[in-house]
Amino acid sequence: MNLYEKFVKKRKNNNLPTFEEITAEELEQLFITEMISDNRIAELFDVKKSKVTYRRRKNGITIRKGIVDEVLNPESEKGSHINTQVKEDFFISDNLDLISKAITHFAFRNGPIESMHAHPNNQLSDEDMKTLNKFMVDRLAYIFDLIINEKWLEFSVLINQLNMYGDNWDEAQPDDGGNKEIVKRILERR
Repeated sequence: MNLYEKFVKKRKNNNLPTFEEITAEELEQLFITEMISDNRIAELFDVKKSKVTYRRRKNGITIRKGIVDEVLNPESEKGSHINTQVKEDFFISDNLDLISKAITHFAFRNGPIESMHAHPNNQLSDEDMKTLNKFMVDRLAYIFDLIINEKWLEFSVLINQLNMYGDNWDEAQPDDGGNKEIVKRILERR
């Protein structure tokens, strides 16, 4: 039984919460997941349609946002299809240079190393940066070559050979660097 049907049943039993008592998550489920119109939600809770529309928009619950969220969810049908297509189109050997340089910028160059390079004390010279960038790009190219060409044995040996180093470092925490918000903005413009 979906949420709308549960609320209909509660209404019949005079046990329906007021519209103000339902959560933003419940409103989103009704509007986005179950595709219940503002008009039907208003009728269910005996409020004006404008009240439903206002609260929904105030909470950022829009069809566009729902589509963007679905596309970004790799477990949804659309998200899975798009991810598979992008992987097939983008994750190819021809893009190895592009991928390696972009990831070097994302994971290395656009971090603390850039501050060290740009620091007035000039802790790292331009030549130092060229050497470090080349090293990172080449190493990442190797790793992505293993992944793209599905050389999992070689990849696992690399990981297992080096897994003893860094064990006293802080645990890795995924950091998208703001990328997910950029993706959302790009998708919302379409």
